[in-house]
Amino acid sequence: MRRLLTLLLLTQLALPAAFGWGAHMHRTLSYLALDGLPTDAPEWLRDPAVRGRIAFESNQPDHWRSWNSPVLRHENEPEHYLDVELLAQFDLNLESLPRLRNEYLRALVIAKHTHPDKVDPYDPDKDPARTHEWPGFLPYAIAEHYARLQAAFNQVRILEQLHDPARREQLAEARAIAVYHAGQLSHFVADVAQPLHTTKHYNGWVGDNPAGYKWRGKFHLYIDDGFAEKHGIGYESLKPVVKLDARINAADPWDDVLRYVQRSFAQVEPLYALERDGKLDGDEGRKLIVGRLSDAAALVSAMISAAYTSSAPTEEQVKSWVKYDAPDAERRPPDSAPATTPAPRRD
Repeated sequence: MRRLLTLLLLTQLALPAAFGWGAHMHRTLSYLALDGLPTDAPEWLRDPAVRGRIAFESNQPDHWRSWNSPVLRHENEPEHYLDVELLAQFDLNLESLPRLRNEYLRALVIAKHTHPDKVDPYDPDKDPARTHEWPGFLPYAIAEHYARLQAAFNQVRILEQLHDPARREQLAEARAIAVYHAGQLSHFVADVAQPLHTTKHYNGWVGDNPAGYKWRGKFHLYIDDGFAEKHGIGYESLKPVVKLDARINAADPWDDVLRYVQRSFAQVEPLYALERDGKLDGDEGRKLIVGRLSDAAALVSAMISAAYTSSAPTEEQVKSWVKYDAPDAERRPPDSAPATTPAPRRD
């Protein structure tokens, strides 16, 4: 019997990493976050069509995970998690996590080379896309998309300041880029709020289990999507209880992100305890899940707002744009150029 249970657990853990919150919840969190933008936020961000596009973009990274390309999986899948317990094998913890992605990766490689005996064995033959050798990169996905959103908002504000009719299309495209990165940021911030995205116990308890934790089949998927569906959690039920009052360091929210990761990681064992004790589907479980969703909406809202307020262009940036980026109309091919001439074959 014990061998059968072990086999079932290993089979379960060998499945591809589960997605984050379901598409509906990712979009719901985006809408809630946008509700919390301050009154001085740009009016175009309040446009229903723009809100809908940001919400749609917020689920794209999970759609990418459905495309079976080893190249895409190698880059994308580790963006969705950080196994906090595994950092210690590499002489790291949340407090000492390097600020930059490549410095983090360098620290991981050095530690594994220096004391390979302390690091869990890794079999690349069982991981064709090489997605599970390291503890994950989720905080870096958040920090980098925040910086990209700042840069995108800066571009929008430069074009708004120029107020040049010949640059209308540039402005529209610049806003579309900001929409894309706002959605991306929303996705990865929301993923952290799911406690199972912060732990090696992402779909069942791994290793010693002195507390006797138990879990149902497809536990991760249930927390991602099944719980909200079963308990009717959505925009209407969350709107009255979500407090969109988070505050972050707009210049560099790295420490805010790590504290947010810690808050979610702290709920891993309580989540398993509720499941073990048959209380997850009761009021205590609902309170835990709603609390994590509320934390996510608040931080997404704060980060979008902070990215905008910290993106004001300098006079030099405006001058540089005018100098190096002429209006699109000045760089188009002549109207007489054939629009549908096929490119020659390269056989």
